[in-house]
Amino acid sequence: MPSILRRSRRRELILTKSFKNAIQEKSIYCSSSVVDRTNFPSSPSPSKSPDFARPSLTLSLYRSPISNLQHHPIHTLPPELLIRVFELGSFDDALFLITISHVCHPWRMLAIHTHTLWRRLSFDSHGLRLWKERIARARGCSLDITITPPQHRFPDIDALALQLHLIVPHISRARSFELRFSSYSPFLWNTALGPICHQEQRDNDSMGAHTCAPFVHALRLEKLTLCFPENDDSKEFGLFAGVAPRLHHVTLDGIRLTWLPGLYGRLTHLDYTHHGFTTGSIAVGEVLGMIRISCALRELRICFRRRMLDGEVLCLSHDGVPAGQIHLLQLERLVLAVDKSDINIPPELTSLLSRLSVPNLRELHLVDLRCQPANRRWWKSAPFPGLRAALSLFEVTIPSSIKVLAMAGRWADHSSILSLAKRFRELRNLEVDGVEKDLVHMYCLSGDLPLHDGAWI
Repeated sequence: MPSILRRSRRRELILTKSFKNAIQEKSIYCSSSVVDRTNFPSSPSPSKSPDFARPSLTLSLYRSPISNLQHHPIHTLPPELLIRVFELGSFDDALFLITISHVCHPWRMLAIHTHTLWRRLSFDSHGLRLWKERIARARGCSLDITITPPQHRFPDIDALALQLHLIVPHISRARSFELRFSSYSPFLWNTALGPICHQEQRDNDSMGAHTCAPFVHALRLEKLTLCFPENDDSKEFGLFAGVAPRLHHVTLDGIRLTWLPGLYGRLTHLDYTHHGFTTGSIAVGEVLGMIRISCALRELRICFRRRMLDGEVLCLSHDGVPAGQIHLLQLERLVLAVDKSDINIPPELTSLLSRLSVPNLRELHLVDLRCQPANRRWWKSAPFPGLRAALSLFEVTIPSSIKVLAMAGRWADHSSILSLAKRFRELRNLEVDGVEKDLVHMYCLSGDLPLHDGAWI
């Protein structure tokens, strides 16, 4: 008898009917359990669970094929609310987004695919690998760049150079750019601003040298902050090759910049602390030249700081500044600040104010940087020696239609407050050392009562 293992006697493998039915039933069950997470019905039926009454990205992420699965109430939050919570948390902790992206898969998908969450780059002790990943996840969104070394610690020049090397290729995407240094280090501005001051790139080939498109143009930049009070470098820097068409908010302290119309001609907010390398009429002319270019300002803060210089500082005179007044027709808020090291009101401040015309001014704030909010209750110094002369100048140069007047520290002279209130007839808010004064009570004590037409009894 031939063996059953012989090739000629083998039977062909044929699927039986019962086996086919078993496979078919299994495939139907699996296909019914698969949920399409991208194509949810736009209007869910009322018979569905209340947890899925609102179609959204969050519900599509949390949708489960198990109908009786209990969902946590946090899973029903709209994605817009979750994104806002993630955004607020990322302001305090650079690693917050990394933490929440490891909580669960839906949160990770929501965080990674919301590119605006990764736009903020706050360089501190974390490595550059983290910031490279944030730039990659931000995709095409604009960036908010902040470089602020820890206080009471010398800035690391090598680390700063590496950070700028990472940032410069993406400077055209920057929406805000902030550099703050509280500790002294030589050549700090050269290291920080040198890479973004190039005018153009040049490439040499066999046909000769030709100019390539510059890569330091800040096409999306809206806010610029550069602060280094201990700076001793008197060099003048020209930023972003003179191109920043959206820039409208600038804060400067301890730096000299080439004030170009293409960069600063559209400013609406300027917080300027003079670098101190120039004094007297030269400093006034320098600031007036800046204000003349930025004539669309709505808010202006000015402070003059003095410093000890070892040698003479080269400064080009601003010949384009006219001899008359500089008109700021859109200015609504003016802040005059005195540095804590000054014992009197700087003459540059009063000279500058006498050259300005601000017919639409609404708020005047007189700030003393020596008077800190925590010390106002326990410490009070005498007014400035030249305060009376400065207040007399204010009565001439400041329009009588201002609504808010705030005085602090050595600016506050209680014997002159009432006369100022009479001069500014439309005054609605008077604040002295952080305390709002009752104007009607003051007028009653002095025997003067204001009438509706602006006259006085």
